Parts: sequence; C-alpha cells; structure tokens
Amino acid sequence: MILSKTIAKLKINSFLLFLIPTIAILGSLLIHNILVSSNVQVGGKYSFLTDIPGNEHIMNCSEDNNYCTGKSTDYLNESSTNIDECFIYKVKEIRSINGNENYLQSDIYNLVNSKWSIKKKYINEKIQLKKRVSDQKNKTCIKNHTTKYFFYKYFPPYSFLLNEKQKDLTLGSSFVVNPFLYGEVSISNLVKRYPINIFFKSLLYIGVILMIMYWYGYNKIFKQILNNDKNIFLFFGVGSALCLFIHIYFLGTTSNNEILKDFRRIVIVLFILFEVFAQSLLAYKLYINKNVFLKYCFNLFVLTKVIFVSIVLIFTTTVLIMLSIFNFPNNIEYILEWNYFIILLVFYLLSGLMWKKIN
Repeated sequence: MILSKTIAKLKINSFLLFLIPTIAILGSLLIHNILVSSNVQVGGKYSFLTDIPGNEHIMNCSEDNNYCTGKSTDYLNESSTNIDECFIYKVKEIRSINGNENYLQSDIYNLVNSKWSIKKKYINEKIQLKKRVSDQKNKTCIKNHTTKYFFYKYFPPYSFLLNEKQKDLTLGSSFVVNPFLYGEVSISNLVKRYPINIFFKSLLYIGVILMIMYWYGYNKIFKQILNNDKNIFLFFGVGSALCLFIHIYFLGTTSNNEILKDFRRIVIVLFILFEVFAQSLLAYKLYINKNVFLKYCFNLFVLTKVIFVSIVLIFTTTVLIMLSIFNFPNNIEYILEWNYFIILLVFYLLSGLMWKKIN
C-alpha cells in the first residue's frame, strides 16, 4: 500500500515537472510577444466630448486664456488612466482664424524658451482651438480590437499585461520572436525582465520543489523495491535542483563583477550536467533491474527512457565540447538553449508514463 502511494505521487510529480516548466518557458515567450505586438494605448481624456463623429468642443482664444496656450488648455490634453477609456474615433485638434481651419500651431504662434506666444498680427483676429471627433477609427483604442477587448474585460492577467505595457517596459526585444527556430534572444534575457520575471520565476521555484520531491520519491521507491539505500542519482538530482534555484535567484541581477558572472555560468553548466548525470544513473539502474521492475513499469517506456537519456547524454557532451572549442553565432547558441530546455523536460514526461497503476 505504501509503495503504491509513493508510485502514484511520483507519477503526478513527474507530470507536473513536465507541465509547469513547459508553461513557464512557453508562457514567458507568449507574454513577451503579446507585449511587443500590442499597439493599444491609453488615449486622451475627453470628458467634454461624445465619441460620435462630428461632435466638437470649441475654445475661443483671447488674452484672458493666453490665446489658448499654457495652462488654459491643460484640460484638453489629459490622459485616461485606463486603456478601455479611449475613444473609438480619432479626436483631432484644429486651430482656426476667422473660420479658416487650415492653420498649424506654428503658423499662429511663436515658440520662445519652450513657450508658445501668439504672433502680433493675429492678436485682434477671431482665433479658435477646436477638439473634433473625426470619422476615422482610432487604431490604438482597444475597443476597435474585438478579441483583445474581450480578453481585457474578462481575463485579468491579460488586462494586467496591457496596463503594464503603458509604463514603457524594457523587454528582451522590441519585436515578436520565435527563438526555437531563429534564436533572436536568450532565455535569460527574455525572462529576467518585468513583468515576465514574476511569471517565470514563480513557476520555476515551484519546479525546484517538485524536482527535490521527484528525486526523493525515486530514492524511496528504490529502497522499497531493491532495498538499496545508496543511490547516487539522488545526490546529482538534488544538486541539479539546488543549482537551478541559485540560477533563478540571481536571474535579472546586474553586476560587473566578473567573479559573479563566472559563478552564474558555472551554476547553469552544473545544473545541466547534474540533471543529465542523475537521469543517466537512474535510467541505468532501471535497465539493469528491468526484470524486477516489470511488475511496476511498462517495459516499452523504460527502454524509451534509457535510449532517450543515452542520446541526450551524448548530445550534451558533444555540444559542450563544441561550444568550448568553436565560437558559434549567438543565435545558434540561443536556438540550442531554448530547444534543450524543452528536451530536458521530456525526462519527466517519460517518468510519468513509465509507471503502472499498482493496487
């Protein structure tokens, strides 16, 4: 009964270890692409207008209001606080003299010391400043994007992202990326930035806890089935989890200290090596005891896991050697990095599929 519960917990843990980091990496990429591709903006606050084409507000310019300059026009240029307060139609600013609307601001005013002042020849003319709702759709208004507006209203995480976008965020790139194919940006450069770092780090911290539980779960099963207390994979497995924790903790920190930079590089390499070593030792032990584990595991998945681990071990060793010898372009390294992250997660998927339901 105790063994069946341990195996059941390990299966759930394995599936979560595949699912949660996958969501973290793909979700972070999705969040980044949503942020850089979004063209919606906070619009002007036109409480004095109705969002109907042709509606207008007229301000007569005179000496009393500094001829529609300075603070007298502040209320015309207020910004909304929420994205969905925008006008569906564009609001145009028009300056006219004696009814003629073909004037630019620079035609009527002089700019002196960053302040506008009316030209003397127009002081006695009838000058008006108009805000008029045109018949042109405002493409930066979220109300003109049906799908985006739906998610903004009913899906809080999406509305949070769009609201944060208005704060001039610095992201890993300024355009939509697909680093799995083109390697435009590294994982760390994309996920270390706000608000993506909140999403990514939170899920990866959960992943670290699940990793430790995963390796202790396997160790417990091996103790019960093989009566084996000395499982070296436990050392490397927990070591990989701790290295991942350190890497996540320092992710996003900026420092010119070369020792710290080298330390972070060493930590990520150790995470990869420890993980591969742990999975290799685990697969080897499952294989040499396959006759014992036939009662508990599907032989096909055990064999698949052994073959997969062997391929990953050879691939990892080859790539690390090549990277230490050759100077590859950054995009090649980033392509390897993104795909390798997902490949490592297949370890856990196979572990989840491998165990039978034990009564």
